Amino acid sequence: VKPQVQASRAALFSAPAMENFTNDSAMMIAHERALESLHPDALFQDPFAKALAGNKGEALSDSFGAACVQFELPGWKEFHKMWTAVRTKFIDNQICELASSSHFKQLVNLGAGMDTRAYRLESYKAFTSGSFEVDMEVINENKLKIFKDFLGAPSPHCNVVSISLDFLDLEKTLSSELGPLFDASKPSVFVSEGLIMYLGAAGKLKLLEDVSAVAATGSVFILQFMDGSETVAAKANPALLDHALTADEARRALTEHGWGQFEFSKFGDEKLNFGRFPTDKFQATSSFSFVVCKKL
Repeated sequence: VKPQVQASRAALFSAPAMENFTNDSAMMIAHERALESLHPDALFQDPFAKALAGNKGEALSDSFGAACVQFELPGWKEFHKMWTAVRTKFIDNQICELASSSHFKQLVNLGAGMDTRAYRLESYKAFTSGSFEVDMEVINENKLKIFKDFLGAPSPHCNVVSISLDFLDLEKTLSSELGPLFDASKPSVFVSEGLIMYLGAAGKLKLLEDVSAVAATGSVFILQFMDGSETVAAKANPALLDHALTADEARRALTEHGWGQFEFSKFGDEKLNFGRFPTDKFQATSSFSFVVCKKL
């Protein structure tokens, strides 16, 4: 990773900047999970989300609606609220299915933010070696404080191991930081939600390399990414894609690291919809995508 990239990320996640970016983003997503939980036919229930949203989550979510034009979804100001509901349900389903197979005893949540799955999904009981939740130290500390002071320290369905890591730190990797409780010789479930698009041109590839280095044969990687290659803006200015991850780039990089059996989905597809995408108004958008793959 280039020194200037690392330096800029360090500045971004300084205490004042964190309040304006990472923690804010985590609170916004928590608020949108809380909203879905109130839906008459909610795709999931997250009883912890409202507390984790803090006092900023709602305002941030509402203001983000203006970005619908940028993502070529004009007039659909609820697009990100719906996307959060859909991506949460998609990952929930993937994890529950993998947990039920009895092939996986550990899960690694990359950029875990204010994720609550270990506390709300009983399927996590299958992860007897633990759920390893990896994020910036300041995020982990805030989450721990909220769970302790405002949620009464609820019990997770498996052991939760909090790992503090800057994904762009040249000196630290998943291999060096996951610790002795993680068994790199055993297959794992890896989840990356709302992370890779913030790591930059070098950081996105470093993440894939780091995950691959600790992923045993049979591991499954659930990766959410933003592929803007189909947008008008990117076609006019390809440089906009430098920090994004296209489906072709994901397939190529992951193949080089020993992954295969790729399943790609984009928001609006049959598998990535759950009745929350207006297919009568818009085509499925690759700007909100997933790939699920297996270490061969």
